[in-house]
Amino acid sequence: MRRCLGLVRARLSQRGIRASDTGPTASSGSARVAVIVPVFNAMPYLGELLDSLVAQDLDPEHFELILVDDGSTDGGPQLMDRFAAAHPRTRVIRQRNSGWPGQPRNRGLAATEADYVFFADAGDMLASHALRSMLDYAQLHQADMVLPRIAGLNGRPVNRTLLAKNNPKAELREVFATLAPQKLIRRALIERLELRFPEGRVRLEDGIFITACYLAAERTAVLADDDYYFLRARQDANNISARKADPEGCTRSVARIAEQVRAARLPADLEQGMVLDLYRRKILRTYRPGRWLGMGRWRRRSWLRAHAGFVARFIPAQQESRLGFPHRQRSAALRTGDARQMQAWALLEQLLAAHWNVRQDRQGGQAAGVPHFVPAGPPPQLAELILRPRHGGADAALPLRPAADAFALHGGQELQPLTPDIYDVYVQASHRQVQGEPRRVRVGRRDWAGHRFYATVNGYLSLDARPRDGQAVA
Repeated sequence: MRRCLGLVRARLSQRGIRASDTGPTASSGSARVAVIVPVFNAMPYLGELLDSLVAQDLDPEHFELILVDDGSTDGGPQLMDRFAAAHPRTRVIRQRNSGWPGQPRNRGLAATEADYVFFADAGDMLASHALRSMLDYAQLHQADMVLPRIAGLNGRPVNRTLLAKNNPKAELREVFATLAPQKLIRRALIERLELRFPEGRVRLEDGIFITACYLAAERTAVLADDDYYFLRARQDANNISARKADPEGCTRSVARIAEQVRAARLPADLEQGMVLDLYRRKILRTYRPGRWLGMGRWRRRSWLRAHAGFVARFIPAQQESRLGFPHRQRSAALRTGDARQMQAWALLEQLLAAHWNVRQDRQGGQAAGVPHFVPAGPPPQLAELILRPRHGGADAALPLRPAADAFALHGGQELQPLTPDIYDVYVQASHRQVQGEPRRVRVGRRDWAGHRFYATVNGYLSLDARPRDGQAVA
């Protein structure tokens, strides 16, 4: 055994990588939570993560930091060594590059006996009260898992509606909408399941792990009264999610998650709903217009071929009726492998999702006072104006008539009956008997004669229908 270990170390040394482990942290016997971070070439962002961990307001005796260096070749190893020397509640484990976060996370799990673990990524940050708040919330509600509200950095998109409010006992289907690893998890749950992340270049390795935790957890809580974790879009595009996906590998991982859901023997409606949610998010999103229309023929065929097997196994034809546009249409084309039909649906979806701008036509050098709504792409067959009140109540829908390259209200009508409020302005397009989602109208000018349309600070069109000086809307 000693000889084998020596050979491994020698091979790593030949590649300029020293296998090492600084050993248990100073708080290993008292830590309530271990923050486990896989690190690979994360400079300069790693320093910001470490700073955010130093700033935690949790008693330092109650947490430890385990950094697993997955063969970094930047300045990260030196920074980690300096940080561990200055902060004895830090452990640094160094290994040859495995190419994916699963193995480093597993080594971190094996190195702690804390009550809870939290998986962070090396390019992200935590709020200063994150660890304390999550632990207190977990203990208060006896939760096996706590999902913190997440915000984006550097333009990283984050679904802010998913974790909109605190929920001490969230429903399984609700939390299944997020499969990312940035969650507080009771370590006893992980060990009871003998659970580890898939190793190697496995897409959705975190989703496979998190799904198993969800299905076994007695209580999963959502902590959403503040932003606790910050996901970064790295300028070097070195996020795993930014790398080009392999159709067969990605589909195998999605199928593995679907198999986990099936094996849990959930009520039929819940199981079917979760599999459909997974199908929408991880399979059908491949066929979004911006992605599908930019693919070459060979890559399109690769995705269709890979996904056809998933559909045959997990999506009965009758389940498609539970999908709305555009997912139902995409699914039908996918089931038959019809690339041409998928292309047609992508073009239609692109047309219906086009942005709308507004202009004020002028007659004889004077403003006509009637706004014209102009699609950013080819005009649809039908369109209607949607006025959405800011303070609750039903939307007002007004038909629009074609006017050259734009659409306009019929004779500048029907603003009079509006309930006093401020309305945000949308246009909803229809084409080939398919209706798109309402799209907010953009505006570049502020002078609207005869109506109370105005530009918001974000450059969108709104309508002020509140009375002025006792007068109704003009």
